[in-house]
Amino acid sequence: MQLRYLKDLAVTLIVIIFLVLGVRLYTNYYKMKNVPEHSIHSKESVSDALLTDIKAIESSIQDRKEFVFTITRDPLRQGNIIKDKLDLEREFLESVRNTFRLSSTSVLENGKKYATIEYRDQNYYATIGETVEGRRIVDIGENWIKYYYGGNTVTAYLAPRPPMPDFDAMNVKNTDNTGNW
Repeated sequence: MQLRYLKDLAVTLIVIIFLVLGVRLYTNYYKMKNVPEHSIHSKESVSDALLTDIKAIESSIQDRKEFVFTITRDPLRQGNIIKDKLDLEREFLESVRNTFRLSSTSVLENGKKYATIEYRDQNYYATIGETVEGRRIVDIGENWIKYYYGGNTVTAYLAPRPPMPDFDAMNVKNTDNTGNW
């Protein structure tokens, strides 16, 4: 018996919902009929081409807001054609750091030969037959070493660490009266 009341309640709720939706639909239709076909603001509207351009600009702005830089260098300093003093100093220090440089040699009393090699901010002490950073030491002389690297035998001579050039003086010499290089 209670199932019958539940069924009647469900049917009643459905009828009420349809009535509410019907009234709502009728009021919306009535409101829509009162809207004029041409708006009073139609003279102020923009053309489709201008609206497309505005949307493209808004899309571009949104893309730029969401862009994430993944570079570690300053983007304003990338691709400099004219290098300033800071760029020249960095290049010089990097070239010195990456130079495989013989800094000393020694011969012990028992005849064993040693070489001190500086490469990438580290000092290596090597004897004949050892490998330093992929270079196999072939021979050590009084002021030179021979090593095998990349299929070639190379001779490196004893050399001091080069001093930092004066880049300010170089800029004065490289410019003429017009300021051009």
